[in-house]
Amino acid sequence: MWTLFTDRGRLGAATALLAALVLSGCASKGGLGLEGSGEGGTSKYEQQKDGGAAADSDAIHIPPVPHHPKVEKIAEQAMAEYARALQARMAGNDKQALVMFRSLSERFPQLSGPALNVGLIYMEQEDYPKAQQAFEQSLAINDANPYAHNGLGLALREQGKFDDARIHYERALVLDPKYARAHFNMAVLAELYLQDLNLALKHFQAYQNLQKQPDENVANWIVDLQRRAPESPPSQWQTRMPGTRMEN
Repeated sequence: MWTLFTDRGRLGAATALLAALVLSGCASKGGLGLEGSGEGGTSKYEQQKDGGAAADSDAIHIPPVPHHPKVEKIAEQAMAEYARALQARMAGNDKQALVMFRSLSERFPQLSGPALNVGLIYMEQEDYPKAQQAFEQSLAINDANPYAHNGLGLALREQGKFDDARIHYERALVLDPKYARAHFNMAVLAELYLQDLNLALKHFQAYQNLQKQPDENVANWIVDLQRRAPESPPSQWQTRMPGTRMEN
């Protein structure tokens, strides 16, 4: 199961935000995203590794993507075709969308968004080496794109490159400390693959604090990590949801 890369409600406003999306590459197909999938992991929460047991993020903050002002004129030229490519993705026609995003990437090499969307499609197809290549291409264009760092972290994680994945999640969060999904992905990586419970706790709490409404499943994970993590401080979720626990 995939969870959202951008919030479902905001995705409906993609047309209004199109100029920004062309620059940032932060648009995603409805209902799909970059939280990742894949087997393995040691958590007793079977679905935690792919976000399947957590509700879709309702964080209202959209991480900005710094860019050079000259890129805006180039984005205007690509806008109409980029919109059609996004529509193809949202309609489930990833084959057509992949061709369109590749074409955009070749003809507008100053934009990081097309390459990022190529990476998203390859992630959905579970072709992680090609996804990694596309995200790296996006970052070669704009290393300040937090979405591309987050995506690259996921592609690396799925290939067992956990330390490298952490580097890119951290980079995404340096660029924007309020990037909720990067916190979520870092927390999953920390618990399941790095076995760093304190790090997982820190980032699940950060993710939870960015939600408009607390995610009850994430709250349960926080409670459990508080119990298992060495020298972890008391959490508001222990008081808020005493004794609650997810099924094994």
